[in-house]
Amino acid sequence: MGDVYTLHITGAPPEWFERMHALAAQLPAGALTAGDTLTVDSAVHLLDRVTPDARELLRLAVRGNGRALGADFRAQCGEEGLNGATTSLSCHVKALMKQGKWPESVPRVLTSTKAGKEGWRKTHAFHMPSALVPVFRVAFHRYDKGSEGDPQAAVGHLAELYEEMGRSTRDALKFAQEFLELHADDLAAWLAHRPHPSASNDTAQHPEGETR
Repeated sequence: MGDVYTLHITGAPPEWFERMHALAAQLPAGALTAGDTLTVDSAVHLLDRVTPDARELLRLAVRGNGRALGADFRAQCGEEGLNGATTSLSCHVKALMKQGKWPESVPRVLTSTKAGKEGWRKTHAFHMPSALVPVFRVAFHRYDKGSEGDPQAAVGHLAELYEEMGRSTRDALKFAQEFLELHADDLAAWLAHRPHPSASNDTAQHPEGETR
């Protein structure tokens, strides 16, 4: 028997998928490949690239076991944040798919529902497929922990931006490395002082001077 397996699972309860992905997350790097299902590595790639608003929308969906209310997102990120969040998700899923880092069988992470039949109505909620919830739950744990990140991922992502600006692959990689080396201290300071999502949520729910 070989050591490569493909699983097609339907009908299992959400907690089963959560246990399976938690176990899969313990495998060594490279043991899982995207194939035709979403892996934790692919989800982390997406979290690394999307905007903060898009990450918060995904986080709400995970916390809601696959359902993120539009009203909850607007309360945290403002009335104008949804368009940018959904655009970021769509663009980066397509980019990762093009690079072979995202399965074609998962063309979107979230689907929206309107409050009524009229298209102009505000989005009522976003839904994440139940099989993706535990994948993103583990991915968020890894993303928030931050200790398992790949430093070359930042170089590669920045190099892609330079290539989109018309630079050759060789020059793009050189410029990306030089930029990160030049601004390493500034980036470290930004990471150290950026607000954690949970801290911003606490501030929103408990304004200064309010008794908890």
